Amino acid sequence: MSISKAFQAAFKRKREKNWEKIYVVVDIHDTIVRACYEDEETYDYYPLAKEALQLMSAREDICLIVWSACHEDKMDAYLKQFAEDGIRFDYANGNPEVDNTRLSNFDAKFYFNVGIDDKFGFDPMRDWERVIKCLVV
Repeated sequence: MSISKAFQAAFKRKREKNWEKIYVVVDIHDTIVRACYEDEETYDYYPLAKEALQLMSAREDICLIVWSACHEDKMDAYLKQFAEDGIRFDYANGNPEVDNTRLSNFDAKFYFNVGIDDKFGFDPMRDWERVIKCLVV
């Protein structure tokens, strides 16, 4: 599924279910910034990544969750830099807002509507522009 279709489906379901918001998980490396496998992290954003994340951060109908395997000290540094750049993540690697239900258990796999990750097929060189188009319609 393309990122545009994923957002369209999530917003459609939000309307149908009368939900307040959707949940969007976003990977850091090779999705928001170019991966750096050195000791020192870099903040080399992909084109339009910062702008798209700022748009999502400003919306009350999106809960933004950072999704990364980086160590806690690196995660703290990223979250600090993102905040300085006007990007607000609500949570890191989890979603405490959605409880288990009779049919679903979110203890090990937390709930989200849209996943933005290079491992999900997201192409950061072209898909951030598509995200922006979904958000400004």
